Amino acid sequence: MSAAGNYLYGGLVFRSSVPLPLMPHSCELGSVDVDVTFGPVPTPAAECLRAKPHFAMYADGTAILRSPHGIRLLIDNGRTLRIEVPEGVDARLVQSWLIGPGLGLIMHQRGVPPLHACAVSRAGRALAIAGDSGAGKSTTARALMEHGYDLLAEDQAIIDPASATLFPGVPDLRLWAVAAQRFGERTEEYARVGVHEDKFTISSSRDRFDRSPRPLAALFLLTSEPAEIPVSTRLRAGPAAHALHKHIYRQRLATFMGRGAEMFGWATALAARVPVYAVRRPHDLSRLDELAAHIEEVVEQLP
Repeated sequence: MSAAGNYLYGGLVFRSSVPLPLMPHSCELGSVDVDVTFGPVPTPAAECLRAKPHFAMYADGTAILRSPHGIRLLIDNGRTLRIEVPEGVDARLVQSWLIGPGLGLIMHQRGVPPLHACAVSRAGRALAIAGDSGAGKSTTARALMEHGYDLLAEDQAIIDPASATLFPGVPDLRLWAVAAQRFGERTEEYARVGVHEDKFTISSSRDRFDRSPRPLAALFLLTSEPAEIPVSTRLRAGPAAHALHKHIYRQRLATFMGRGAEMFGWATALAARVPVYAVRRPHDLSRLDELAAHIEEVVEQLP
């Protein structure tokens, strides 16, 4: 179990006085990039520039996000994250909102759009598996781990487009029960992501977690279109940039925050440096090994 202290995520050091069990603990003694605190979230004194029912932005650079369960997150200029938790809210929901929208909006405020992707590494190189929610990103990453890959990031991939470096992220995969059973993973009640969700945190992936930043060798986008056998099509720079932009985590909310040009520049720069493939494959858990072998074959043909 992680202890209260410093945590490393996306190349940044987060400091929290409360244990953050879903984030990797850091032994680094250098400067802290982001402070995480828990307690009442005050309404900023600055003018509210724009608002939705669940989100508000203020002139001082702060933003407040509210979950349907009443959890409130104050994100302050990419430097602090404060979380207000109503009485009786399940701790698993709190952790999910922290490592999901909380971290995602912190990175957006810092000018580093997170890609909605899982990442794995082997032999010093990283692969990213992107796609819509439910596309099978985590399941594909777990299949690649059967082929000797280590987990590098779950759900959000933090990538520097200038160097094509992918930084370690969250170290626990989250799999639907049927996928977890496919790999022989245990699905204990305490590991359920949400009270009514049939998705589970797979802590065994921590034994295969790569804590080092890795150069990104290729990026695979899981499409919804099925195929008889796995097929990967390399996208040209323009379509690749468009696809990457589409798969930025919380892209619509970040656009509402005024980060549109920033995200477009990020996607364009990354597409110019890293090969991007659109993947069609059978939607059949029994053929995951075939998909992993196909991705391996594509990567082996890269320079």
